[in-house]
Amino acid sequence: MSLTTPACRPEARIIQGVRAGPSLAQTRGLLGCLVILLALGCSRQATLIELSGSTMGTYYSVKIARPPSGITPESLAPRLEQLLAAVNAEISTYDPQSELSRLNANPSTDWIEVSPNLYAAIAEGQRLAALTEGTFDITVGPLVNLWGFGPERRSSQPPTEAEIQAARARVGYRKLELRSDPPAVRKARGDLYLDLSALGEGYGVERIAAWLESQGIQDYLVAIAGTIRAKGLNAQGRPWGIAIEEPLPDRRAVHRIIPLSNLAVSTSGDYRNFFDYEGRRYGHEIDPITGAPMAGRLASVSVLGDNAMAIDGLATALMVLGEERGCKFAEDQGIAAYFILRTEPGLKTIATSAFRGYLQGASGSP
Repeated sequence: MSLTTPACRPEARIIQGVRAGPSLAQTRGLLGCLVILLALGCSRQATLIELSGSTMGTYYSVKIARPPSGITPESLAPRLEQLLAAVNAEISTYDPQSELSRLNANPSTDWIEVSPNLYAAIAEGQRLAALTEGTFDITVGPLVNLWGFGPERRSSQPPTEAEIQAARARVGYRKLELRSDPPAVRKARGDLYLDLSALGEGYGVERIAAWLESQGIQDYLVAIAGTIRAKGLNAQGRPWGIAIEEPLPDRRAVHRIIPLSNLAVSTSGDYRNFFDYEGRRYGHEIDPITGAPMAGRLASVSVLGDNAMAIDGLATALMVLGEERGCKFAEDQGIAAYFILRTEPGLKTIATSAFRGYLQGASGSP
């Protein structure tokens, strides 16, 4: 599979500037990039329930339109918190007692049984790794930690080349084998370290969405930071409005609003979780092949799709692939992707064929 030739068309105009917004402190705990949630035309009324809180080092938001009888904020809130706590207990690398942390700490190279939920997340990571030829790789954990974007304390400067090469030796999705029945994984080396952060938001969103539907809820919007799933319509009977942000590190402004219904969107970028050293910015998107953060003018990628966990991972993969290879890959795979690039005149946007249809109903910046 060739990933070298650009194939996507840029949109007709370049944005010559950005609209100022309120100041926003950098938050190193974000797993992805924030996407502003806007319920178009939605007023606060009895037909809308809104819940929000903290999870995974970031935030979650749940909006429910026309809730079924008996569904109240008081009945939903504790159950959502329990569900999110369970998700963290499965996939968090920040919790040393989570199932994933215990798997990472296990030095065995024999089969290690895992829960069905953790297996499903790992299996999706392996599927995306094979699809992207290792550009997306859940074994990238040693590099993520080395660059200071994991649970370990961030260094004040980039690692040495020797340190990068030592960490790279522990990375490679082919070093991990899966068995579906019973669910189990086998590591080729005992110090293999899995990091599901690039799938975590989508994983959590899918778990919440499935639970809401089990309660008979059919019109909802669920977000964990930059990954969102919307089903049905908002309280005004219209599609939910999702605003993709301008890729600005110090403030928030709307770049484009897209209507969303019965679909998920995930945005990944370099403008929230990064550090600067000697005039260069190092973002949290690590290329598992080179061992270093991606570099270039690509600022963010938004992906639309049916499965929030899958598009969460794809947004990361496209960021790592960069402008040309990422656009070519997305076009070849029929992925609905929207790229925002920094150029000298201003921000440039590129949409794949699959995404362009959604722009016909979109509003906001051109």
